[in-house]
Amino acid sequence: MLGSVQSVNVSFASSAGVKLAGTIDFPATEPVAYAIFAHCFAGSRHTPGASRISKRLTDYGIATLRFDFPGLGQSGGDFADTSFSQNADDICAAYEWMTQNYAAPQLLMGHSLGGAAALKAAGSLRKLKAVATVGAPFDPAHSVLHYADKISEVDANGEVTVTLGGRDLVISRAFLEDLADTNPEVYLRKMRKPLMLVHSPIDQTVGIDNAQTIFQLTRYSKSLVSLDKADHLLTREGAATRAADIIGNWVQYHIDPAWVPVRLAENHVIAESARGLRYGVAAQTRHGDLKIDRTRADGGKGRGHSAMELIEAALAAATTQAAKEAGRKTTLRDVRVSVVHVHNRTFQRHIHLDGELSDDERQAILSAARASDIEELLDGATIVDLNGELG
Repeated sequence: MLGSVQSVNVSFASSAGVKLAGTIDFPATEPVAYAIFAHCFAGSRHTPGASRISKRLTDYGIATLRFDFPGLGQSGGDFADTSFSQNADDICAAYEWMTQNYAAPQLLMGHSLGGAAALKAAGSLRKLKAVATVGAPFDPAHSVLHYADKISEVDANGEVTVTLGGRDLVISRAFLEDLADTNPEVYLRKMRKPLMLVHSPIDQTVGIDNAQTIFQLTRYSKSLVSLDKADHLLTREGAATRAADIIGNWVQYHIDPAWVPVRLAENHVIAESARGLRYGVAAQTRHGDLKIDRTRADGGKGRGHSAMELIEAALAAATTQAAKEAGRKTTLRDVRVSVVHVHNRTFQRHIHLDGELSDDERQAILSAARASDIEELLDGATIVDLNGELG
C-alpha cells in the first residue's frame, strides 16, 4: 500500500448553523467511495481513532470526511449548548454537505460516542450503504457515567465543568436530559444498513458487552469483530490501523464503486500521478495496482516501489523463470536470484540453484538464465554475475 494521503481541510455548517471544521483524506487515485467519521466523546478529528482510521482507508480507495463536533477542536459553537441528538443531526449535515460538494457518502463510521451518534443518524441517510462503529456504547448515556459523582452539581447549578484532555468542558442539564430521553432500542431496531461492530474485548471504558447488545438488537447483515489488545482510544501502536483494515476489507462488499479501474489487456500498464506525493505514481496492471515513488535520496518520500526497483525485480524474475524453464528435466528444486543496481547501467546479479545438478546441467541452466527477454531489453546494460552462494 502506498500510504499516500492528500488531506484537505474544509468547513461547513452544522445542523444549527455553526461553522464546523473538517478534513477530507483522499486516496492517491480517484475515490471509489466517500465516507464520514464521527470522533469520540469530547475528542476531535485529530484523535487517533478518527485520524488514523480515515487515513488508512485511503489505501482502500475511500475518501473520508472527519470533522470536529461543535465546541470541540477547531469548530465553532459552545460544547455546553450541544447534545447527543444534535451530534447525530450534525452527522446528517455533514452527509448533505458531502453529497452536494462531492458525492453521497456510502460509509458512516463512528468511534465511542461518535459511533452511537452514527447509529442514530444512519436511519435517515438514504444513500448510505454501510455503518461501522469502533468501541461504541449501547446506551449513549454511558459517556457521562464516569462523572456520576459530579451529576449532583448539575442539579444544583444547571451544569458541571469536567476536565478532558487538559481542557475544561461544560456538561449542561440539557445535555443530560437529552441523553436520558434517548432510547437506543428505538433507532437500533429501525436501522436497515449493513453493520460492522469493531470492539476490543479488553476495553475498560466501554465494555464489549455494549457491542454484543447492539448486535442482538440490530438486523442482518451485521458483523462483530474483536479488536484484540486494543485500548478504548486506540492509542496503542497498530490498533487504529487494524480497525481500519477490518472495516476496509468488509465494506468493499457493500459499496457501489464510483470509479472502477479499466480492465487492461496483458502487458498493458496505465500510470497516473498519485495524490499527496510529489513524485508518487499509481500504476494499474491487469493483475493489480503498483504504487511507485522516488526514493528519499532522489527527492521522493519512498512510499512505494522506485522505478529502478521495478527494473531490478523484472530482471530477477525473468532470470528466475528462465532458469526454471531450462531446469525442468533436471533435479533443480529452487532458484533464487539477487539483483542490485550498482550505478548508471551496471547491475550485480547472483543466481543460486538448489538441486543435485551435474556441472553440465548447472552451466546450461545458468546460460539460459542469463538470456531472458528482460535481459535482451536491457541491451547495453552491464550485468555482473557473482559467484558463490546467495546469502
